[in-house]
Amino acid sequence: MQEAVASLRLEYGSDAVILHTTQKRRWLWGRLGPKRYEVLGAIDPNFKRAQADTRPRAPEHAAASEDNYKQGASRFDPSMSEAVQSLYGRLVRRDIPKDVAQGLLKDTLTRLPKQDWNDEGKIWIRLGSLVAERVVTVDPWEFSGDQRIVVLIGPTGVGKTTTIAKIAANFSLVGAKNVGLITVDTYRIAAVEQLKTYAEIIGIPVQVAYSPRELKDSIARMADRDLILIDTAGRSQNNYLQMGELKNYLEGIDAEIHLVISATTKSSDVDEIVKAFGQVSIDRVIITKLDETTTYGVVLQTCERTNAPLSFVTTGQGVPEDIEVATNEKIAQLILGDA
Repeated sequence: MQEAVASLRLEYGSDAVILHTTQKRRWLWGRLGPKRYEVLGAIDPNFKRAQADTRPRAPEHAAASEDNYKQGASRFDPSMSEAVQSLYGRLVRRDIPKDVAQGLLKDTLTRLPKQDWNDEGKIWIRLGSLVAERVVTVDPWEFSGDQRIVVLIGPTGVGKTTTIAKIAANFSLVGAKNVGLITVDTYRIAAVEQLKTYAEIIGIPVQVAYSPRELKDSIARMADRDLILIDTAGRSQNNYLQMGELKNYLEGIDAEIHLVISATTKSSDVDEIVKAFGQVSIDRVIITKLDETTTYGVVLQTCERTNAPLSFVTTGQGVPEDIEVATNEKIAQLILGDA
């Protein structure tokens, strides 16, 4: 850290003001690897340019950095401390929507005495606890004689079929439950064949339903199953006809609905997805493809917008291993990243 500060002073002169320092690591989500330090500084606005031996462009660059810093901070609340402004910027960079980030910080500050509002470390610790509270998770299903019917819905390309195979394999092969599969994804022949292949490998029955009536018949034929998993076609949140069709399929079925969203989904799309699929009851959330991104604000945003608990997360294409039961502490650490 001393070297980083000295480098800043060497670059911009002894009048440089240290605004913020951050320690980071590069590997394994910031938990391993060599330490790296970032120092944010600015030049006193009354600073006078030195003589010929001073680097001519450095003061201008530093002044611009200071302006950018102030502009970024004002997007939240200029009256807040530098520590709060810094944390707000960090949350936004983690792909947490600005309104959610602001709400988190405001709630966090109400839990701290005012003398700690400029202590970035204390705020961050309390913030982690708050995020863990906000991300509600549920344990795997308990089977006590009642059959469970679970439907996976969501946009195209989020990995619903692979996720269903992972759940089926775990509960059938590991949990020793009688599992059955049904697909209504008749838009894609490949999807039907894929699910049939998984079912054959796992050793469980699979049925294809081409209409809402056939779906109900298929469920009736699987009355002996402990768990029925239903795969649906990926639907665009912007296609109202497809959403209407989904509602028709699910009408009259006593099922637990899981909305599946990829961790790679753009934050700006999450609200539209939740709004569209919220036309049916969303009971649980599954987040897929955690291995395909480095920021996880979408997880928090989805849970906040749906007001539904998180059941599973997936971390790769492997069946059945790349799926985990979500825990709020682990998810909170993933969302916030390195301290």
